[in-house]
Amino acid sequence: MQKKIYTTAGILFFSLLFAFNTNIYAQSEIGVKGGATYFGFNKNISSVVYDFEMRSGIALGAYYKKKNLLGPIDLQIELLYQQKGGNYFIKTFPGENGGEYYNQPGYYGYTDKWAGYWMRKSQRFHYFSLPVLLSFSPVKILDIYAGPEIGYLFSNSGSPHLGWEPTRFSAGLTGGAAFKIDKYTKLDIRYSNDLTRIADFGDTDIKNYGWAFTIQRALLFRKQK
Repeated sequence: MQKKIYTTAGILFFSLLFAFNTNIYAQSEIGVKGGATYFGFNKNISSVVYDFEMRSGIALGAYYKKKNLLGPIDLQIELLYQQKGGNYFIKTFPGENGGEYYNQPGYYGYTDKWAGYWMRKSQRFHYFSLPVLLSFSPVKILDIYAGPEIGYLFSNSGSPHLGWEPTRFSAGLTGGAAFKIDKYTKLDIRYSNDLTRIADFGDTDIKNYGWAFTIQRALLFRKQK
């Protein structure tokens, strides 16, 4: 299953790269990017039942950049494959009248009552994401950008909580900075936060949030005609 997901993402990655034709007007740039993600479910934990933990993943994709769209403002559109998700833990509670702790069957996962949790689960969400970003460069070596991001959850390779089915579409905001390494290469660091919920998870709303650290490489330039 995991191998099939990476194959699908790779095909999309290279298909998008060659999909742009030569009718691109200038100061435009096409390139690829890839790197690591570090995402979680919920940064404002208010649940008395659940705990959450961030987890790492990967991101890869392609981008198109239109420079000087509105004076010094550039437009960058990306199509990315991103791994999001996180780990969640369900707390153990004592039985009635302070008796024995509830201890669920082993097929649910972790069952050591003294550790404080009877279930530990991981979720790996596989998204196709479309960020639309406006950026400007206060100095030559730095781009600062922000914009909306929509996503489509095409696969969930984790082990879901019973009765909880994540929603397919997401919408959120992302922003960050890209540091120029050389003429064609930049280090991109961004933070993303969904505005839509993955699901109503008991008394806690689940939303993707986290960081992406990628290397962006320009492959094709078009000068103004």
